[in-house]
Amino acid sequence: MTQKRKYSLTGKVMTTLFFLGSFLFFGIFYRFHLFFTGQLQVFLLTFDHFLGYFSKPASLASYTGDFLTQFYYLKFGGAVIITASLILLWFTFRIVLKKIAGREVSFILPFIPVILSWIALCDPEYPVSNIIALIISVAVTLIYISLRSPGARLAAGVLLTPFLYVIAGSSFYILPVAGICYEISQKSRPWMFLNSTFLAAAAIFVPPDLRGIYLLKTGQAFSYLSEMTKNPGIWQYLPIMAIIFIVMMVYILAKKPEGRSNSFALLTGQILLLIAALLSGVHLTADFTMEKILRLDFEATRQRWDKVNELADKYNMHNNISAYYSNMALAKLGRLPDELMEHYQPIATGLFIPVNANENYLTITMSNEVYWQLGDVNASQHSALLGMIFSPRAANSRLMKRLVEINIVNGQYAVAEKYIGILEKTMFHREWAAGMEKYLYNESECSKADWITEKRAIIPSRDLLKKGNEYITTLRMLADNNPDNRMAIDYLLCYHLLSKDIHSFVADFEKYYKPGRTPLLPKVYQEGLLISIVTGERRHEDFKNFRFTPEIVSRMAEYTRLYTGNNGKGTTLQKEFGKTYWFYYHFATMKTE
Repeated sequence: MTQKRKYSLTGKVMTTLFFLGSFLFFGIFYRFHLFFTGQLQVFLLTFDHFLGYFSKPASLASYTGDFLTQFYYLKFGGAVIITASLILLWFTFRIVLKKIAGREVSFILPFIPVILSWIALCDPEYPVSNIIALIISVAVTLIYISLRSPGARLAAGVLLTPFLYVIAGSSFYILPVAGICYEISQKSRPWMFLNSTFLAAAAIFVPPDLRGIYLLKTGQAFSYLSEMTKNPGIWQYLPIMAIIFIVMMVYILAKKPEGRSNSFALLTGQILLLIAALLSGVHLTADFTMEKILRLDFEATRQRWDKVNELADKYNMHNNISAYYSNMALAKLGRLPDELMEHYQPIATGLFIPVNANENYLTITMSNEVYWQLGDVNASQHSALLGMIFSPRAANSRLMKRLVEINIVNGQYAVAEKYIGILEKTMFHREWAAGMEKYLYNESECSKADWITEKRAIIPSRDLLKKGNEYITTLRMLADNNPDNRMAIDYLLCYHLLSKDIHSFVADFEKYYKPGRTPLLPKVYQEGLLISIVTGERRHEDFKNFRFTPEIVSRMAEYTRLYTGNNGKGTTLQKEFGKTYWFYYHFATMKTE
């Protein structure tokens, strides 16, 4: 096999493996990031929605990207969209480089913007529309450099530069930079200087000249890519700077003998360098812990609580959001007070996600779920509306669905009808929205739906004026209005225990807890009540209607003996008692939100 054929075969194999890797990465290892990103918009299939994109630069790129983002809703939709976009970027950019160099170029060079785009897409706030903008800009650049006449290129530059800014935003810089490199490579004096000067002037003056039309500040005009990236950051600039660098490199390589660029040893080094750059970039930007959390969130929104609990056990993460979903799953399965201490507990923040200045739109989006499951639909609505407001686009299809459900349960049909009308204009949510229409103004249909009747049965008959994070007030209100709301009572008692407030735990236990078929108490309640007995706050006779497990009582005595004998040191106790409430009570560190 000749060196040229070996080089060609290596290129085909690497290209195939690279894009197969892209599909597998985004389809398997980053799938739930893409699914969550797809929820951060409400894309309407209406002409008015289309016209709205022309109020800012990058209109065509933004519209096309958002249209494609809808398909993130499908299982492998996001992986297909992203991989296809990266292939198109690689292919078009390779053609541009070939024309600038005047000969075939290494298949390696077009991978540089592709790798940077892959890394950037690990951030859920970096939309695929930015990649579409690059593709459009490269395609328009190809039109420019395909014109043989220097005069025709000048005329094309006059027309295409502002047009490209309108449809692709700040990615339009690719045209002037690539065009200047092409003009230099052609050495067609004096057109080389004339065309290059015009292209450089266009790159400088087009954004500020058009900023008044788009109501943008000067800095925004130079960096605007899409609605998702209103605040310019490093990722807006990296692809453009990379492409500038690549184009300059192609010009330099064009002067080198072709055989040297095709050196197999050099090719191997280039491949290894690009792989190292990709792996390093993904390692720095991809959040695989958040991917696991988003998997828990995905399963929770589908009410698959056994799966949520299974995944929480498998991942064994030590953060408040994973604990939030784990506790919610245990409560829905009726096992929270028995297994509370089997999992990591970050004090009471593992029961609720606080909505405050330290949180972001992602966690605020998740925060409404527990209120919905508890039955406080008004608190759920408050969190859902906040999530909508603070989402990057101030729109969220998932939260809009939740608002439909909440307002149907509350009997606020006019509000639900408004959101249903919006969702009916989308591609993937219109069928769901059409199915919800039957409940509007129709109490007969509502009475047949279990999810409506169950929620209405536990809705408080009266609401209280309270702050958003007043969890105890919320839980007591739910327990007072419905003594059969087992989840609310378990959350209330476990909240006291996690806050180490034994006095409030005992008081609310005596007020709200009613034994079920058996008087045997759940494990963590036994352990909490035994502390109140040991400390003298209560007597064993106060709980004579409940049954304590002899094993737990004897273990409490052993724990007390060891704790006293070790002068309160927890090292020797952790192995045997690390998953008991007593160990938590003595050694867990309390932190504020």
